[in-house]
Amino acid sequence: MSIDGTFTLESALQRFLARCPDLQRQPHFASLSQKGERLEEEELVNAVAGVFVDPKYTIAAMGCFRAIARKIVDRVVELLEKVGGLGADCGGESMEVDVDECVEGVVEACVRHGQGLRLHELACLAFCRALDMAPFLLEKLLNYFKFAPPPFQRLLATSFCITKNGTQLLGPVRTSFRFLILEAQVFRKLWDWSPFMDLVQQCMNVNPGNSPEYLENILDIRWCGIQILSVLFKLGDKATVNFGLDAEQSLLCLLRWEEFCQDTSIEKAGFYIGTNGKETSNHVDCTTTLNQECALQSFGLLTSVYSQDEKSDPFVLTSALKKSFEIALLAVGKKWPVLFYGPTGAGKTALINKLAQLSGNQVLSIHMDEQMDEKTLIGSYVCAERPGEFRWQPGSLTQALLSGMWVVFEDIDKAPSDVQSILLPLLEGSNSFFTGRGEVINVSERFRLFATVSTLKNDIASNSEGLWVALLFDVNS
Repeated sequence: MSIDGTFTLESALQRFLARCPDLQRQPHFASLSQKGERLEEEELVNAVAGVFVDPKYTIAAMGCFRAIARKIVDRVVELLEKVGGLGADCGGESMEVDVDECVEGVVEACVRHGQGLRLHELACLAFCRALDMAPFLLEKLLNYFKFAPPPFQRLLATSFCITKNGTQLLGPVRTSFRFLILEAQVFRKLWDWSPFMDLVQQCMNVNPGNSPEYLENILDIRWCGIQILSVLFKLGDKATVNFGLDAEQSLLCLLRWEEFCQDTSIEKAGFYIGTNGKETSNHVDCTTTLNQECALQSFGLLTSVYSQDEKSDPFVLTSALKKSFEIALLAVGKKWPVLFYGPTGAGKTALINKLAQLSGNQVLSIHMDEQMDEKTLIGSYVCAERPGEFRWQPGSLTQALLSGMWVVFEDIDKAPSDVQSILLPLLEGSNSFFTGRGEVINVSERFRLFATVSTLKNDIASNSEGLWVALLFDVNS
């Protein structure tokens, strides 16, 4: 159960079956739905994991069971590891499994027909969708690729030919590009992307006499390949033109790509809201509001369940403060830095501490003044135990970046300009940070940056350059 009691296994299963009526006819799910409060988490996880890679059920499963998504993905990875033969098809192209007409289950059908490559591609599609909806699943998903090939394994086959395999290749190429843009820093290093250079070249040599549908697929493959190379080699906006695609072709490919990625958009929007009202089989009569717990879970920030004593703290969200809290919550989920403006005592620091408490994060407050220097933040060499030797002592900001703490710069407007300039890479969303001795450190995924400015009037200072998400506090709210 969640911290506010909104998630139960029974209600989540009923919602899932309502969205996927085909599963109601499966004896296993039918028996689970009859258990009511006797339903156990382990058996539900096993059941959902069995249908997770089916494209018809992945998004609904993530929407209904996000509170136990980590366990479901773990179980899916375990099931696929036992299958074996991923990345190879023994049944031939003519025996390709049609998932839309599959009755026995996608995993079972693929295994029975020797379609290990097809199963792998379906798993990759399911995982990239899950990662899009829940970025905190990255570590779990990477466990799959410890034993499975890249999603573009079909492209690596020795017998691959674009004229024969173009139709089957579009899905894997799109899935590969989706993984790359979701976590570029991770996946660009995980796989060898060099085959896409040859792929783009092959697509340019396709006979224009083929059917319009086939040529459209080849055009989309070519466009995705160009975008992949652009991300890998950090090419400019003119890369598409340089590869021979005109503006009209590129626009059409872009529109089809955005349509492909819209499958999770509605579900992700639902993660941020909660419903107040009654749901019937025909319609939902309710109002929607931002659900703080749903948003925390979606961002992967909700890590623990709190006791009733922890929930009954004196922090009270007034109507005005609630709006600031929700904006800050969304900004934190996007990893945007947040700047709090308001009079002393308006609740700026208290709001940050409350958000950190809900998400299980530690807060490091650094009070800024004219005496603050970059050595305090980044680090410096100090005397070692042996005379004449020195060792590097990381500063408070460097340690926070490594450990994933939340840093709050109190009264940041009082800091010297050279100290403020140190923060520019972090404000611009950089995943790496340079220390004073030339060392590059990777910024932890859990790190967040906040700052406060105490004002006499409820206005935003003119020196804000738009890099911060600025929140205005009213002491009377």
